[in-house]
Amino acid sequence: MKKLNLNSLAILTILVGLVLYSCSSGGNRDIAPEPFNINNVSGDWLFDSECDEYVFGVDTIYLAEQLPDTITINSDTDSTIFIDAGANNLVANVDSNGNFTIDYQSFRAYLDLGFLGADTATIYLNGTGSFSSNYGASMDLTFSEPLLSAQIDCTIGLRKLE
Repeated sequence: MKKLNLNSLAILTILVGLVLYSCSSGGNRDIAPEPFNINNVSGDWLFDSECDEYVFGVDTIYLAEQLPDTITINSDTDSTIFIDAGANNLVANVDSNGNFTIDYQSFRAYLDLGFLGADTATIYLNGTGSFSSNYGASMDLTFSEPLLSAQIDCTIGLRKLE
C-alpha cells in the first residue's frame, strides 16, 4: 500500500511539474505589434495641442487655444490621409509604417492681435507625425506667416475616439 502511495505521489508530482513547465514556457515569446493599416485610422480623434507662444509687439498669440479639440481623419488610398480640422482640410502622405508628412499648405486660424484687432487669417503649416497604434498618434507641426516672419511650433497628441 505504501508503495502504491509513493508511486501515486511521484506521478502526481511529475504531472504538476509538467503543467507548471508548459504554462511558463510561452513567456519568452515576443508578440509582434499589429501592422499599420491606413483603413483603421479613419474616424474622429481628440486633438491635444501644445504650442509655443508667439510674442507680437505687446501681444502674445496662443495658437493652441485656436486649434480644434477634435479632428476627423479619412482615407481613400493606401498612402494619403485627409484631416478635417474644422474649417481646414489638410492632406498628409503616409508610409506603410504609419509615419506621415504634411507638406506646406494653408490653414485658416482666428488670431487676436490685440491692437490690430482679431480676424481669421491664412497661415501656413507643415510637419511630420506617426501613428503609434490604430488608436494613438502624434505630430509635430510648424505654423508660419511669411509676411510677419512668424513661426509657431506645436506638438500634438492624437487619441482616437470610439
